[in-house]
Amino acid sequence: MTPGLRERKRQQVAHELAQTAFELTAEKGLNGFTIDELTDRAGYARRTFTNYYSCKEEAVTAVALKQLQAGIASLPEEAGDFALIDWVHRLAKHQFSRGLMDVLVKLGEFTEDNPTLEPYLTRVYAQIRLTAWQLVHDRFSDRVSPQQISILVGSAYGALTMMLLQTSRTGSNGSLSLDTQSAGAFLDTVFEQLKSGF
Repeated sequence: MTPGLRERKRQQVAHELAQTAFELTAEKGLNGFTIDELTDRAGYARRTFTNYYSCKEEAVTAVALKQLQAGIASLPEEAGDFALIDWVHRLAKHQFSRGLMDVLVKLGEFTEDNPTLEPYLTRVYAQIRLTAWQLVHDRFSDRVSPQQISILVGSAYGALTMMLLQTSRTGSNGSLSLDTQSAGAFLDTVFEQLKSGF
């Protein structure tokens, strides 16, 4: 269902505030700017910010949720009957190749310097898994149980989350890095392992 004009405007304002918070965090660090500076740059009143977000942390991480929604909106309608594991593999690669991976890596870097972001980033990871679960359920609920969907989605997306956590903790010294291309390769490895078993 396409949102109405009013809802699209609300989404646009929320995104502009979140994007500005993300950019300012990249430039100055989370503690390097105030909400007033954020709203001035975005061109909105402080009250507008508080109508959408409870704090800077929530606004910064909302960029990832916007990327998640964009990935879902651009999900191609695929003809054919895919096996569950193959379709989840395609879903994950599509989602993380559409800019979401870059945002998550950056948020991981921000969190290293700003630990108050961690619970908000954890919520983003949870929302990514829940969204994937719902998409898979909508497509395969007539063939597999919700528990089977949970096992597969939890395994695949949980593995990627662990890789992201490791990247944020070691990426600054160069010992481990993750970008869209390496994330795609990692996902291929995860799904190969899931297919072959342990």
